[in-house]
Amino acid sequence: MKMIAKLLRSKLFWILLVGAAAAVGLWTLGGRKTVPVKVSGLKPGELRVIVNATTTSTVKSETEVTLSAQRTGRVVKLPVREGDLIKAGELIAQLDLSEESVQTKSNLAQSKATFEEAEKNKNRTEALFNKGMIAQQDLDAARRSHEIARAQFQAATADANVKQDYSIIRSPFDGVIAKKYTEVGELLLPGKQIVMIVNPERIYVLATIDEVDLGRLQPGQEVTISIDAYPGEKFPGHVGRISPIVSGGKLETRTADVWIYFNEKQPKIKPGMSADVEILVMTLTEVLSVPSQAVIEREGKKQIYCAEGTALKPGDVTLAKMKPVVLGETNWSFTQITGGLSSGEYVITTPEAEGLKNGVRVKIEE
Repeated sequence: MKMIAKLLRSKLFWILLVGAAAAVGLWTLGGRKTVPVKVSGLKPGELRVIVNATTTSTVKSETEVTLSAQRTGRVVKLPVREGDLIKAGELIAQLDLSEESVQTKSNLAQSKATFEEAEKNKNRTEALFNKGMIAQQDLDAARRSHEIARAQFQAATADANVKQDYSIIRSPFDGVIAKKYTEVGELLLPGKQIVMIVNPERIYVLATIDEVDLGRLQPGQEVTISIDAYPGEKFPGHVGRISPIVSGGKLETRTADVWIYFNEKQPKIKPGMSADVEILVMTLTEVLSVPSQAVIEREGKKQIYCAEGTALKPGDVTLAKMKPVVLGETNWSFTQITGGLSSGEYVITTPEAEGLKNGVRVKIEE
């Protein structure tokens, strides 16, 4: 007992004891392997709930038309090129009428002569009938022949005018030649496309939205539009129209088209460009939200890894703890937490870190 008491009073004993305790602490905190993770402090803030299109969207023009040949003919004039600005009524193409003009003129001349002869015969017959020299049926026959001849002459005249009109193709409105499908010298058949014309000032974005999100959309909602041709720029817009029809087969996602209009004229944005849209459906304030990638699913439950401790900073070593959570609204970047966590906790935003599991030691990174 005296020896033990003497040992307890010895400075050397306490130095060795403290050293041993420090060694154990160092082995506990740093000797075991730690998992490097990144964290985010949880605090109330704003959450913008958005709906995205299921695929890349396309800029289109409200006024867009493809002009096609309405008769057979060879292109003799085509004074436009792709990208040309044109005015309403401006010549787009002219087809050669020479192959049909002889026949058309012949038919017109023949029908005209037949009509004139029928009219003379009708007049003579009426004069003879008034003198009582012919029967009523002869007069009726002459009048019927006159009506038939007149109808044939009118039809021949209309046919000649239509062929003439169909040989000249003009722009129906001010616009731009978006695409040209033919060249001078090509023989066109009825229905052959000639050019596509669009009005670049009346543009919109056609977006495809999943049916599960349709109930959250309504005309007038704010939209942020990103154009692939102008990275980093955002263009304000709004929901204009929502299709009443949902399309998609058994093995396809069911979607509906949504027309999104720009709030201001955008001269540099052209029909055909690709775009991405974010439709703002609501803004939540003073809610807890975490980066969406922090949410994982384990055993059928939504869970999140948290780093234990307060006022954590880079370099700190602590324990990871998995907690079940209740989720609220979400967007592509953040998800609302309505239960399971409280303000001030640190959420691990790298749940895919190798070796991360419940109770493991983690080291906070920048």
